[in-house]
Amino acid sequence: MALLGASGASRAWPQKDEESATTTEEIVQRLQDRVEIGELMHRYCRHADQLNAEGMAAFFTDDCIVAYVPASMAPPMRGKQELLGFLREYFPDSISSSHYITNVELLFDSPDVVTAHTYMYSWQRFKNYPAAADCHRYGRYEFRVVRTADGWRISRLNLISVGEYGGARIAEQFNRPWPPHFE
Repeated sequence: MALLGASGASRAWPQKDEESATTTEEIVQRLQDRVEIGELMHRYCRHADQLNAEGMAAFFTDDCIVAYVPASMAPPMRGKQELLGFLREYFPDSISSSHYITNVELLFDSPDVVTAHTYMYSWQRFKNYPAAADCHRYGRYEFRVVRTADGWRISRLNLISVGEYGGARIAEQFNRPWPPHFE
């Protein structure tokens, strides 16, 4: 598929994976997949804001690998059960949160595997506020999502912190490869 540039000359589509969708049915499927993956990310954020560990974990594969912090701070969680255990321990310390995802960029590695990069902002209020400051985090998510019998699910997730108020992480976005590397 080609686009017309400002000069009217034909130019290649920006992502190689888009060229693989050539029939009307493939293009419609690709668009439907994009909508479904976006809705998956939005539901993930909604459950995070509801402090719903089970709801969040439901969007992951059983063999997921999740890194909310760099490996130098803690090893990634391996598997949905470990992730669920972490969330169940974390949420009782929170009383409110708000998560936003924007600038969603999807790369179709195959029709059933997608690498995603999004910008994110989150705010959290903790039970022992004001002793524990609110955390405002600006960052990025790197996702790998896979098509399953139950729909799209997250198999890999990295949270990259650009900066935080009420936290110490900063500038983790520099020198990140595209597409991201996952274990």
